[in-house]
Amino acid sequence: MSDLLGAFGQAWLRLLLYPGGLSAVLAALVLARLRGIRQLEPLTAPRLLDLLPPLSAIALLPLAPAASFPYGLDLPTAVTLLLWPELRRAAAERRDPHQLAAHYLPTFLAAIALASAAGTFDLSGLLRWPSTPVRQAALLLGAGAWIAAIPRLAPPQPHLAAACSALGLMLIGVLPLSAAINTIAAAAPAWLGVAAAITIALAGMAAARRLPVQWGYVWASAALVAASGVLLDSR
Repeated sequence: MSDLLGAFGQAWLRLLLYPGGLSAVLAALVLARLRGIRQLEPLTAPRLLDLLPPLSAIALLPLAPAASFPYGLDLPTAVTLLLWPELRRAAAERRDPHQLAAHYLPTFLAAIALASAAGTFDLSGLLRWPSTPVRQAALLLGAGAWIAAIPRLAPPQPHLAAACSALGLMLIGVLPLSAAINTIAAAAPAWLGVAAAITIALAGMAAARRLPVQWGYVWASAALVAASGVLLDSR
């Protein structure tokens, strides 16, 4: 019972302060500003329902320096929560399934590379820097492909739910980058690795917005090749 109460206590801190809650909303507003959105729409009831899933996903991300949480997220669940506003909009607009599949393909390939390198779909696995060069390459290529896909996956929209979706997707890409940085600079505090990884991710997203769409598929394909190398290396 005490463990369960402790878990709920950690959850409230995560939901209200960091990495979710107030800190997530402020970070999402900053990210929206960096993406060229000067003013957000009022938070109506439908928008609030769109906001809750991404905020919940961000709150459960294994980000330093937040205390570890015993009930973490896996990658498919996190992506579903983060993309909830976009998926609901796609359903309302009755988008063509083939176009949606092509739209999400780079992210799907990047997710395969990340999971292959980490050996698990659990997001906490992205914080463990692999021991072999093949897995290290797959993890970095997967993170790069993931970050490069965000501008198309979560396009800038003038509401807070979309901003939180983009923030959460970026933070998933930050996890393996922070693992690499914290391994290289082992003496530095963990939060410094997260801050450096966020800076790299922001630069990557800005660069991806200027590149042709085809480059996202090229990067994702390279990540998939690296993931195939992981499977061969594990035999």
